[in-house]
Amino acid sequence: MRILTILLLALVTILAVTLVIKSNDVKKIFMKKKIKIIELINYEKISQDYFFKKISVKQGQSFWKFNPFKLKKDLESFNEIKNFTFQLNWSGKLQIKIDETEPFMIWIRDENINYIDFDGNILRFDIEEDKNSIIKLFGNNANLQILELNNILLKKEKTLRNINSIFYQNDIGWKLIFDNNKCVLLPLKKLEKVLDIFQDITKSELYSQFNFFDLRVFRRVYMSDKKC
Repeated sequence: MRILTILLLALVTILAVTLVIKSNDVKKIFMKKKIKIIELINYEKISQDYFFKKISVKQGQSFWKFNPFKLKKDLESFNEIKNFTFQLNWSGKLQIKIDETEPFMIWIRDENINYIDFDGNILRFDIEEDKNSIIKLFGNNANLQILELNNILLKKEKTLRNINSIFYQNDIGWKLIFDNNKCVLLPLKKLEKVLDIFQDITKSELYSQFNFFDLRVFRRVYMSDKKC
């Protein structure tokens, strides 16, 4: 009986030591678990280099240090992204699916060209597409002033649809050039009322007779057949 007891104790000791060793091995495996790959899904315009530099999570970092709240905050900071979802699989693959913001205009200053969204925020896109299909915006700080005009133009879809270029001059006003090469000068204030007047003009015979319309003085319209 004593020998049997000793054998049982020895077996229990061996099992305990084995379990400790295996437990340590498992712990080491868990501690070494990494994010093996970060996959960006559904992107077309955004640069991968720009995207991965801006997010805090990195390929090869500890699986256990992944912070979903920090990644959510990172993704919300992109002007270029309007919606997103992400999932970290047990295999170590982090998948980030995005819906990109659509460019609303191209803002041009000298040699600098940027796509901007409806609010005037710069979109750091890496794309080569037909720039004739999108409104061109000119002028220093024009992107900071365009939101008010955009909100008004959105209510006047026909006018917005026919705009080719917009020029901004600080303390002077706006110049809108249309696809038919006609143009209108607008003040910085009372924009909606002035655009209502201009829309009435476009429905009259006057619009076919002139190319240039200056509405910067409220309730007055200067018209000319000169080219814009």
